[in-house]
Amino acid sequence: MRSYRLTPGTMIEWGNNWARAINYRKHNNEAFAGFFSQIGRLYNVHHIWCYKSLQDRKETREAAWRSPGWDECVAYTVPLIRDMHCRVLAPTEFSPSQ
Repeated sequence: MRSYRLTPGTMIEWGNNWARAINYRKHNNEAFAGFFSQIGRLYNVHHIWCYKSLQDRKETREAAWRSPGWDECVAYTVPLIRDMHCRVLAPTEFSPSQ
């Protein structure tokens, strides 16, 4: 799961660009969920990518960087981010991501 704390006022910009980024990676079927809040802690977004293994994650991410346009999406969103946390989670046995 990757979590970002965005610069205030950039949620719409970030969301529109993230929607573009998903199109670059949708053929891998790894995007699982995206979340943000309109109450409480604002300007926090979370998204979950599903991979079969850490090696699959590595290969998928490397392939994304080879896709024309992916680097532009990343370059556009980086200035909108105040900080980022990345966690590798294991699904429970009843998770639909198994």
